[in-house]
Amino acid sequence: MDEIPYYLAYESRYQKVFSAGIERWGHAPDDKVLFSTLSKWVEENKLQDKRVIEFACGEGAGGEILSKLGCIYHGVDIAPSAIIKAKAAIKQYPQATVSLLDMVNDPILEKYDAAIDIMGFHMLILDADRMKYLKNAFNCFENDAPMLFFRQSYRTTATEEKIETMEQWLHITKSYRTNEFKIYKLKI
Repeated sequence: MDEIPYYLAYESRYQKVFSAGIERWGHAPDDKVLFSTLSKWVEENKLQDKRVIEFACGEGAGGEILSKLGCIYHGVDIAPSAIIKAKAAIKQYPQATVSLLDMVNDPILEKYDAAIDIMGFHMLILDADRMKYLKNAFNCFENDAPMLFFRQSYRTTATEEKIETMEQWLHITKSYRTNEFKIYKLKI
């Protein structure tokens, strides 16, 4: 039996948001702080006409902004519903693409000049998952590629303890309890 990752719960959340008639769950391309941050980052790192990958791209707002700024964009996310929205969001940019990918378990085979993660990395709870994610991210970089982590959730009072299981995390934090975050089992 293979496990379906706990972070696939975000697919369920996207589906609920979209079925309620809400256009976007995440950030939007007209977010002034996001646009300003990405504009400065692209300029400082000379990323116009360079290949930029976005991990946990969600509905594609980052892709829209980076494409407007002249980057060759590729976004990846584990949630099929988000990828559908992202494809629609970037369709006017011929060099922009998105694909379904589990950043923890699936390696990225191409090389990129830069990477961003907007509100994605913090969704990983287990330290082993964070380490796999970061290894996959850094393995797809060209030399000295910059990576921007933007709007990541963190707590200064977070535990220093290594988090090895979902159950351990729930016991320590006594928060974020939801039926969506459980260990799924899939029979193959």
